[in-house]
Amino acid sequence: MISTSTLAILGYGLCTTLHSCYADRYNTFRALTKPLLMPMLLVFYSLTGGDSPWLYGALLFAWLGDIALLKHSKAFFMLGLVSFLLGHLCMSSQLFSLLSTQLSATLVGTVIVIMLGLALGLFNILRPHLGELKLPVLVYCLVLAGKGSLALLLAWQMQTWPSIMVAAGALIFMASDLTLAQGMMVFGLSSLS
Repeated sequence: MISTSTLAILGYGLCTTLHSCYADRYNTFRALTKPLLMPMLLVFYSLTGGDSPWLYGALLFAWLGDIALLKHSKAFFMLGLVSFLLGHLCMSSQLFSLLSTQLSATLVGTVIVIMLGLALGLFNILRPHLGELKLPVLVYCLVLAGKGSLALLLAWQMQTWPSIMVAAGALIFMASDLTLAQGMMVFGLSSLS
């Protein structure tokens, strides 16, 4: 018998696959699948015994951001940016709560410098195209760098498969945001997936 949590993650995987394949071509399809992704992940997390209020908050704010970005206007873009920012701060709080104080200052400093360099590089690419959005996007990039730093430090500390996956996910998310931001701002694309 298949467990409820397995069904939930299979449903999430199916919805994600369909969204990835068709959302860019069909706006109606995107409007149906995008709002389902985070709630489905939240259900899976809940069914597997998830008990972190920070992770519930991160998923909630990610869902609000997804919904905001279904609309194409500056006001909804800002609302999405703020929602995702709050989600990243929730996730960062969860990661920080798992870190020990035994990490060396050299390691912490090196990781932070590298991640800040990546974030500022991303911001530098976008800066000429941002207009009055420069400050909000800079803050968003810095928060992403902070979350990425915490994820990498946690992977270094724990050296477990889940912690490595979290670090990889944080880096992939940064790369994904760079691609989307370039598409939106540098190349003038109007669609978000």
